[in-house]
Amino acid sequence: MFDNEIIMQGERLKRIRNMHHITQNEISEGICTRNNLSLIENNRQNLSFNLAIELANRFNQIIEEKGLAIKSITADFLMKDGNEQANEVFANILKKLEEAETIDVAEKKLYKAEILIEKYNIPDVKKIELYKFMADIYYNKYQYAKSNEMCNNGLKICINSKNIEAEVNFYLYISRNSIKVFHHNEALIELNYAERLNNNICNSEFCELIFYNKGLAYKKLGEYDNALKYLKLLKERDIKNQKLLIKARIVYANCLNEQHKFEEAEKEYIETLDLANDLGDKNFIALSYKNLSELYYNGKIYKDAKKYIKDAMIPNNEYLNEIYYFAAKVLQNLNEDVEHYLLQALEICEKKDTENLDLIEKVIYELVLIYIKKEDKANLMLMVEKLDKLNIDITLIYPVIIGYYIRENIEESIRLNKEYIGKIKQIKKI
Repeated sequence: MFDNEIIMQGERLKRIRNMHHITQNEISEGICTRNNLSLIENNRQNLSFNLAIELANRFNQIIEEKGLAIKSITADFLMKDGNEQANEVFANILKKLEEAETIDVAEKKLYKAEILIEKYNIPDVKKIELYKFMADIYYNKYQYAKSNEMCNNGLKICINSKNIEAEVNFYLYISRNSIKVFHHNEALIELNYAERLNNNICNSEFCELIFYNKGLAYKKLGEYDNALKYLKLLKERDIKNQKLLIKARIVYANCLNEQHKFEEAEKEYIETLDLANDLGDKNFIALSYKNLSELYYNGKIYKDAKKYIKDAMIPNNEYLNEIYYFAAKVLQNLNEDVEHYLLQALEICEKKDTENLDLIEKVIYELVLIYIKKEDKANLMLMVEKLDKLNIDITLIYPVIIGYYIRENIEESIRLNKEYIGKIKQIKKI
């Protein structure tokens, strides 16, 4: 009753009475005067706990006599103040956030929660939980900048309340966002800070996540020996989190692959695929197949690379955009048409991963080359529009398109060149 509302004691009393068609005379008889009850209901007089006990007993008596199927009313329920109600509403918001399927729904809940934070005494631990939920939601919806914003909100609360454990957790979240947007050196700084904080609390799960994220960041930087050092530490630990273990082994094998240690990498990938199958996780299964495809692609064994990249195309797995892009790379070497794979990769990026600018740039570049070869000017201009819409780095793609139009349409090449120069000036703030 009134789970999502914050109402004053008198209003609460009046609403319960009216809901069950109970008069002021019925509820106050022998307990207080009708005038006193009216003053309380109009919030002009406070409700005492002793009076609340008597009124609750009278409510329950009348409810029983009327045969109404509702829960008993308690004095504590009648006495709830604004802070207590606000915390109950806040708890309901957190519960709803767990079930939120869209960003719009989550942001509406966030807005309501932040209003409660401004007006009422919400414990810091609950505020931290709110921003942790929202950081996760934005991360899972590929909105890394907003995820960072939530982390920074949470960090301020952690620092003020000296909650080191939550502080470490937010730095880990920020580091994973940094890795996603290719700010790998920043991620390492954040992880070093998380590690120093974690030394004070010795949380083994945080330690494992720090090792993994460091390994991943170093791998992305091409510092494979440093990456392998941290990932090997993880492999040697008794990790209960099987998903983390699989991710660590995948990145470990990727480093070996990049170092052209193909036999060692192949062994790791196959063992990882077995772990993923045991876990029944389609995302890891798809990623393992993609990595095996990359292994054979690097070895120029394109038929095997094709087999594994086809196996990786498990519907609705979270790596499909990357898988379709890599499928195009593989199948180009077998002289197959790859346009539809690139378009599928671009479609997924546009729908859910618009911050993956590096992948989008690669996909559009390959499509531009295809449309130039086909002399498909309509789709070529469509790619130009997408460059603008998705805020993609133009320095690689525009010169290729301009070069094509120099041969085909000098006026259009001049127009595009002016546009290109204008965009470069805007970027460089000239």
